[in-house]
Formats: sequence, C-alpha cells, structure tokens
Amino acid sequence: MELKKYQQTVLEDLDLYIEELEKQPTIKAAFRSYWENKGVSVDSIESDYLRPYNDEIKGVPNITIKVPTAGGKTFLACKSLKHIIQKFSDNKPKVVVWFVPSDPILKQTYNNLSNPNHPYRHALDVDFGSKVQIVNKESALAGENIHPSQLKENLTIFVLSVQSFASNSKEGRKSRRENENLAEHVSSYTYNDKMLANADETSLLQVIAQLNPVMVIDESHNFESSDLRIDLKKEINPSFIFNLTATPKNNSNIISFVDAMQLKIENMVKLPVIVYNHKSTTDVITNAILLQHSLEEKAKKQQTEKKTKYIRPIVLFQAQPKTSDNNINFEKLKTKLIESGIPEEQVKIKTAEIDEIKNIDLMSENCEVRYIITVNALKEGWDCQFAYILASLANKSAKIDVEQILGRVLRLPYAKQQPTELLNLSYVFTCQADFQETLKRIVESLNNAGFSKRDFRVANDSQSEITKEEEKEEPSLFSNPLFVSTPTDVYSTPSNSGGSSYTTTDYHQEDDIEGIEVNVIKRSVDSNGNNNGDITQKLEESALKQSNNYNEFIAENEGESNDPVVQVTDMNNNYPIKAVFAEAVKDVTLPVFVQKVENIGLFGSETGYSQVEKSDLLEGLDLSIEDHKIDFTRSSVEMEQIDLVSDNTDGSDSVPIHKQLNMKQLESIKQQLLSIPPDGKKRQLASTIAKRLNMQELSEKMVLDYIYDCIKNLDNNAIEDLITFQLQTTEAFKLKIKSIMNSYCHKTFKDWLDIGRIKIGKSLTYSLPKHIAVTNKMVGVQKGLYKEEDNVNGFESKVISAIANDDNVEFWHRNQERGKGYFINGFINHYPDFIVKLRSGQILLVETKGDDRDNSDSSRKLELGRTWANAAGGNYRYYMVFDNNPLYGAITINDLIKKIRDFANHI
Repeated sequence: MELKKYQQTVLEDLDLYIEELEKQPTIKAAFRSYWENKGVSVDSIESDYLRPYNDEIKGVPNITIKVPTAGGKTFLACKSLKHIIQKFSDNKPKVVVWFVPSDPILKQTYNNLSNPNHPYRHALDVDFGSKVQIVNKESALAGENIHPSQLKENLTIFVLSVQSFASNSKEGRKSRRENENLAEHVSSYTYNDKMLANADETSLLQVIAQLNPVMVIDESHNFESSDLRIDLKKEINPSFIFNLTATPKNNSNIISFVDAMQLKIENMVKLPVIVYNHKSTTDVITNAILLQHSLEEKAKKQQTEKKTKYIRPIVLFQAQPKTSDNNINFEKLKTKLIESGIPEEQVKIKTAEIDEIKNIDLMSENCEVRYIITVNALKEGWDCQFAYILASLANKSAKIDVEQILGRVLRLPYAKQQPTELLNLSYVFTCQADFQETLKRIVESLNNAGFSKRDFRVANDSQSEITKEEEKEEPSLFSNPLFVSTPTDVYSTPSNSGGSSYTTTDYHQEDDIEGIEVNVIKRSVDSNGNNNGDITQKLEESALKQSNNYNEFIAENEGESNDPVVQVTDMNNNYPIKAVFAEAVKDVTLPVFVQKVENIGLFGSETGYSQVEKSDLLEGLDLSIEDHKIDFTRSSVEMEQIDLVSDNTDGSDSVPIHKQLNMKQLESIKQQLLSIPPDGKKRQLASTIAKRLNMQELSEKMVLDYIYDCIKNLDNNAIEDLITFQLQTTEAFKLKIKSIMNSYCHKTFKDWLDIGRIKIGKSLTYSLPKHIAVTNKMVGVQKGLYKEEDNVNGFESKVISAIANDDNVEFWHRNQERGKGYFINGFINHYPDFIVKLRSGQILLVETKGDDRDNSDSSRKLELGRTWANAAGGNYRYYMVFDNNPLYGAITINDLIKKIRDFANHI
C-alpha cells in the first residue's frame, strides 16, 4: 500500500515536530516553534482545534493527528512508528502500546497487524526488517513473545483495549496482579522512580511501564471518559503519545490536519453524499433497490469493458429499534423484503443481538449479500467498501439518527476512482416530514466523521424550501459541496392502486410496517428496475449534476486543502480575491518544471508529465564515489550543549523525558562501544549514526557504508572522541550528506534541462487560490490581490510599496511560504516573495534581499529564478532585488521600477 500524498504530508509534519523536540528546550516551546514555522501563533490564533500546548503528561510528547473517517488512520499509525522510535537510543526496547476503543476494533486491529499479507503488517515489516511481534492481552499475560531478549530484538506491539488496565474493572485488575510468567522481567527494570505502588512488581502493567513504550491511541476522542484517565496514562509511563482521531477534543495537541477534499482528491472517499428525501418508506425501499440494481449493472459493465475490479453495491437499511409494533424493526423489514421477491441470501441482519454477516467476506465475488439491515451496530471498524446507499426507515415523526453508520458508506472501493462517476458517490435516502432537521443531523454526522466545518456551508435553519433562484443568491445547506439534497416530489413510486404518487396526506399510512406496499417493491424487483427507468434516471441525473458541481468546487479550492493555516483558523481569517481582480486573475498561471514519465497501464504504456521533485533529482546518487572529507571540529559551545537539558525550575514546562534519558544513556552507550574491538566499534558507531540520520531519500545501507568509509581509517583516540560527542558527530554527517545531495540535485537538474528531460509544463501549472488565510495583515499598500495580504517588514515593505505605486501594476500578491504558496521547483524549492501582474501583460516574480539578510543562498535562488523565467516564455520575468550591492544578475529597486515602466512603454 503506497502512501497517499496527504499521508506523506502527515509523516513529514511528524518529522518536523520531532525535529523541534530535539532542538527546543521544552515540549511547549517545541509545539509553539513547530506552528510558528508554519505561520501560525498558537498563543493568539482563534481556532476550534488549535491552542497552546496542553502538558497534561509532564515530560511526554503528547500529540494528535486529525484524520477524517476513511482517511487510513491505522496505516498512518503503522508508518509513524519508525519516525518516532528512531529518535530513541538504540538500546531502548522498541515497544508500542496500541489502544483501541472497542472489542470489535481490538480484534480487527490485532488480526490485521498479525497477518503478514495485510498492508499494515507489510508496512511494519518493511520499516523494522520483519522483526515484529504483535501481542494481545492474553498472550502477554502468558509471557508469550515478550521475553526480555525478544523485546530487545523486535518491535513489539501490545494491542489492548481501554479496559485492559482500568483499575475499576475485572479485566484491568488482571493486569495489576502478581504474574509468575513475567517474573524474569524484574531484573531488567531501569525506571525505579516509576515503580507502581498499586501493581505487583511482576504484573503486566508494571512490565509495560518499565519498558517506557510509545503509546498509540486510535480513535482518541473515545478515550476521554473515566476509563482512561490521565493517571492511567502516567502509570503506563509512555515515552511518546500518538493520538489519531477524526474529532479531536479540546485538550488535543494537533500537529497535522487532513482535509476532506484531500481524501476526495486521493480517491479515498465517495463524495459528495447525495441526499434524497421521499414521501414514504415504500419509496425509500423501492428506490434504494432500484438504485442498487442500476449501480450494480454499471459496476458489471465497467468490470467487463474497462477491466476494473469487482464491485457489488450494498444497501444499508437503517431500521428502528424493536420498541413497539409501530416501528420499522429489522425482523419485520427482512420479511417484507423477502416477500417482495428479494432472495433470502441477499438480505442479512446486523444488530447487537443478531449478526448474520459474521464470517462472511462481503468483498468476495461469491458473496450474495446486497442488503444489510441494521440499527446502529455498524460502528467504527466496519469498513466494507461496497456499502453505497444508506436508506433510513425512521417514521415521519422520528428524528433520523444516522451518525453511527453514515461513515460506513463513505469509503471508495479499492481507494481508486471509478470510470463510472455514479460509483464514486454515496447516497442517503430518507422520508422525513421535517427535511431541514434531517439535513442538520446529516451535517452533524459528517462533522462527527471528521469533516471540519470549513467543508460545509451553513444552512438557514428557518428555510423550509429553496428555489433555484434562492440557491443562486445565497449559498446554503443545499449548496454544501459535501452533500446535496433533492426535492421531495420527484422520486415517488407509483402506488399499487394506480399511477398516482404519495402525497403528504399519506404519511400516516406507513406509521405501521404493514403500510409498506410489498407489491410496489415486488414489481420493481421482478422487473429489475426496468419499469421504473424514469425514476432511476432522475435519481442518477440529479446525482451526476451535483457531483459535477462538487468536482468544480474541488478544482477551485484544492489549494486551500493543503494550507495548515486555513485548516486551523475560522473562515473569518480567510480572505478572497478582490472582486475588481476576479477576471484579471483567471488568466494568471505560473509554470512549473516537469519531467516526462511512462505510465504502464492495462492497455499499454502511456506518456505523461509529472512535476519535478527534489527527490527525483537524486536518481543515480552513489555516496561511495563522493567526497569523504568531514570536519569534526567542535566549538566549546557545542561541546557544552550535551549537559544543557534540564527541567524548568518553576515547573511550568517540561523537557521530553526521552531526551533526558538519551543524555543519561550516552555514557552507557559510550562504554559499550569502547569495549568492542576497533573495527567492530567503527561499524557499530556507523550503524548508530545512520539510524539517527534517517535519510529517507537514500537507502540506509548506502548511508551506513558511507559513514563507515569516512571513519574506518581514524585512530582509536579519534573514534573515542566521535563516540563521546555522538550528537555532534551525527550533525556533522547530516550536514555533509545534505551538502552532497544538494550539489548532486543541482548538477542533475542542469543536465536534465540541457537534454530536454526537464522542461516547463504546459498542462501542469499553478493557479492562485480563491482564498488565503492571513493572520498578520498588511496595512496601507494598495493593489493587493486579496482582501487582506500577509504583512511584510523592512526592505520588503519598501519594495512592494514602490511596486504598488506604479501605474503599470495591476495587482500584486505576497507569496506565502512553507508549502502554502507557489514555488519554483528545481534543485531547491524557491518561494519568491511577491507575484506581480502588470497591465502590460507580464507576470513578475520578485525576490527581495535587504542588507540585513543572510544571502548565502541568494546565488542559487537567482540562478534557478532566471532559468525558470527563460524557460517560461516572454510574459514571465524573475527579479532579485537588493537594497544595495546586488549580486551579478540582480537589480536594485530603482532598476525594477524602471523595467516596469519600460514594459508599459512597449505595449
């Protein structure tokens, strides 16, 4: 299973946060610095999700990833473990306590992580060299696969439920009792200050606490109850807490957000959700069956003609609990469906008491199930990707409650865009008198599935109906890009007595299940929907129309989905393009460098183009033939830094315990290394450094061999010095290898450009987003493209003020950095300071360099910028502007203004 782009971004965010943990003196400072680097101040931002770091577990990094339902949280957790664990010392056992919120998810997670053929386990095996042990509570209590020697050799994951350690439960008390199976661990305990008074020294809880594990909390929003209090987290003595949830609680320290649009773009979810309201439960059932028939026929057709994978669309009928004879309960509904002519093997019940889909592989081509009747038993962990239609059969007066199972129809089969657009959508059928209230509850359900409020459009709650004219004038819930509603009078099924449709006076007829007209449903079943083509066509036409609208919305707003500031701020902090520039900006596109790629498909190879990434330019890099000279000279300041880590005296903040432990363990590691024979000592040091570097763009073996080659001829005194100052040694190798990589990328870029492998793309271009998020606004400069622009200081302000005052300037924009704005992609990623559109037609990229700036990278930026402008064509220019003493090829402010005026004179 390959990482999706947004998943890779999450891992990059995790790496950036861990880097700040290594650099900053305290956990709070690391969290603050991490978000400052993204342009967000956690001390002043107004956000429902982001606030100053909550240090409830002192000395332990405790962070959260916000990922919507169907975003692949478990896979992300698997891929995150190496990123976290590699920062610990080598002699620390690689132990993970993986908490899940319920027994069904416990079983599912344990089975998937244990299965060598499952993508989750495969990811772990790749990252940890197949040295992985998965342990549940029963095997842990028996001491299986957790012998001290096994814990040193393997990654060991304890998959546990909340109740496993809760002191107020029977199951929890088992984990605190004396256990002779675990007695051998006592001699290896190292955290004497963490010994638990309320657990035997041989208990499972005591053993895990002494292992100082990484804690993964899946669906962490479920762990805020009394079952897992803060004191229990403290008892487990974690080294790092990694939370994953769709709906973070107020005390969450979020470092990464995944947006619903990102899931849609990566083909993870079936969006938009198309919501149909009907006049009767007969209509709901009949039309759900009709749509199922139609979708299945389309799935069969594309499987035959397009060679796609097998899909069998499934309807989830949400019946009401068996509380009275007047409710549509699951047993009566199954009888009605069978009486209507649906084969019994196609209808199954899944409730808390009855589980007819247990041990059935719903994804199998041999499976007959097309209809599943449930109440709310399909909760987290049930992820059949063939579920397409949620048909709610609550009576007219009941409030529809789809929260528990709406997320079950959101997963896109095989995480792949289907050729048939109708198979890329999900559907909700209801029959509610108060449809506005129904829509509100669906919105709440989508929110609870992790789709943030920026993905919705606020409804006018007093609006009972909406006309097309009203929809144009005021965006409402009906224009919500995530789901679309339809009128109630279009999808009524002809009644058994004639051709008339149900009317509002018929509502009472179906308060009892006997009111469902079996013959109407039977006629549709017998004809396989052929006699109801008009109804099905209207259903599908409406869905396609709204899908097209949604896809347009995605295309227009894709840039916002990757903007962390947009994701954590209220919509009030988002500013659109000024109306006066709306037309002019449509023609503004910024080229990017692309390379030709060959896509191998079912029907042969196909040539395409992809944006050049820095990692592409490392193709063929061989460190063994590169320069091996490294300067290990350290300043006295650097040598002293090893002793600087300590807790704040006032107790207001804390240092990561693992960082303190690493410091304490350095001497122990040093003594271990010094006891090894000379050549083995060098190889062990090289291995330790290579693991700490984690150069993901290069193979660990290549890096290890390079490090060893650099130190293999050093004498014993020099090696002992490198061992003593391991942190500084690691940093020296990091700087050296990064320098080699940068030089190699530079050369490769020029070579590929020269032979035509790289060129400016015609189809791949960057368009300015419809909105930007601004936290620190600029004041007093005219012609900004957006209603608010990011503030600038000093020389930048001087440059943009001069630009804005020229008559030939139509508009300008302060380009946003750090992954939010436009960058020239090459041997570096260069974000110019300003994008300027001239009335004479030219588009300028302007980079400013004041005298107070470190210009060490200016020459590389200037080279790349001028290369880009030469390749982009006559309407594009790049200028690097200095206050004084410009580099060769750069200019001053006066030079820039003169050029802008000269463009106007030569129109």
